[in-house]
Amino acid sequence: MSPQIINTAVYPLDNLSSADARTWVAQLRARLDQDGSCILPKFVTAPALTKMVQQALSIAHLAYPGPTEVSPYFFNYQLGSGDDVPATHPLRHKGKRNLAQVAADLIPPEFLLSQLYRSDLMLDFLSAVTEKPVYRNQDPYQSLNISVMNQGGCQQWHFDSGTMVTTLLLQEPQAGGIFEYAPAIRSEEDENFDAVQAVLDGNSDRVRQNRLKAGTLSLFRGHYSLHRVTGVEGSRQRIQAILGYSTRPGLIGKKESSILHYGPRVAEIEANTPLYPE
Repeated sequence: MSPQIINTAVYPLDNLSSADARTWVAQLRARLDQDGSCILPKFVTAPALTKMVQQALSIAHLAYPGPTEVSPYFFNYQLGSGDDVPATHPLRHKGKRNLAQVAADLIPPEFLLSQLYRSDLMLDFLSAVTEKPVYRNQDPYQSLNISVMNQGGCQQWHFDSGTMVTTLLLQEPQAGGIFEYAPAIRSEEDENFDAVQAVLDGNSDRVRQNRLKAGTLSLFRGHYSLHRVTGVEGSRQRIQAILGYSTRPGLIGKKESSILHYGPRVAEIEANTPLYPE
């Protein structure tokens, strides 16, 4: 990977064994424990960011829109599937989703974003933060994505499937497109539906905002924290990369999910040259 991609003058990913770096990583871990979110502005250098945006825009037309109305538990496919709950319950709530995603197999390996994602510096850094070995997602489509939001684009309140999500904002919109979240609103022991309902109704004081700037890397515990992106305003697209890392080696998603998110071409590929294990 080009040494000019990561802003190592600010973030010592190339020297994590130093005392200063260990202190810094411990501070990041504490922030995640306290807030479920940690942001690192200017994580990539200015020249690298400029190139990343140019490259992302060159393939933005390949982004597939996917579903347009989904529940907060969209990625927890089986949760509540057999429950007899009213239409107003969080499990039945449907929110507007207006974004498109470029799948991993459409992002060229020579792109700076691909180089960043495949960098061992990132693996070592995330392993230090989580205090567990971290691996790259092995899914042929889901491992690295570019999310594109045009004017009016948004993402509904939802939880993620992974326990920690890593994103890099490449381009911020002229207005709107704000990341909002309610940290640690649920746990493995308690779905806390009443608190989730309050957020969905706009009646919660738990909601926080991250007004992200381009070049910011975000670490986020999205499996436990309800979150969304507010509507994008203006003609400039909101472009964000989702870097798929996991503490589980060899992680591969579901073929059905990839078809839903990235379109019929995935079904065609899988019918002729299957990339998912049987």
